[in-house]
Amino acid sequence: MTKLTLTVSVAALLLSACSAKIEAKTPEAAPAEEPAAEPAPEPAAEEPAPEPAAEPEAKAEDPSDVHIDGDHLTIDKMIHFAPNSDEILGDSTEILDHVATALKNHTELAVVHVIGHTDAVGSDEENQDLSERRAAAVVKALEERGVTQKIDATGKGETEHTCEEDTDECHEKNRRVEFVVLKSEEN
Repeated sequence: MTKLTLTVSVAALLLSACSAKIEAKTPEAAPAEEPAAEPAPEPAAEEPAPEPAAEPEAKAEDPSDVHIDGDHLTIDKMIHFAPNSDEILGDSTEILDHVATALKNHTELAVVHVIGHTDAVGSDEENQDLSERRAAAVVKALEERGVTQKIDATGKGETEHTCEEDTDECHEKNRRVEFVVLKSEEN
């Protein structure tokens, strides 16, 4: 053999011996164990969504023809009654609705005194009785409209006139209903 062949043969032998040693030292890679799968978490019980907060009831605007001035509730229109009667006329429905709305809006008003007044036509006794009955009719009308404040009726007859002339216009001004209001002590 020639030197070249011998060198190649020795080199091949050495290579095969080395690779056998490497294979013997390197264990065969075992297939990687997959980690045990964790059990899926139980789905959380869905809590019901909280109910939205109740919106406060919309407060109606105060009517433009009803005003709270200190201890008085004043109205821009008259409450009309049939002559010599406590019957409230139909043209007063709207102003009574507006008074009721204003009172419902102002819960700080705890007490409402409804005061009836008459003109000077007729006897003092008749006018006193008529003014009391008219004030009571207004109280009843407000309660029927859902007013919850304490309401009472008083008649002043012809004792507190706003006008003294003996004219139809003056008599009409004196035939009126007045509202005195008291605020609750808590507010």
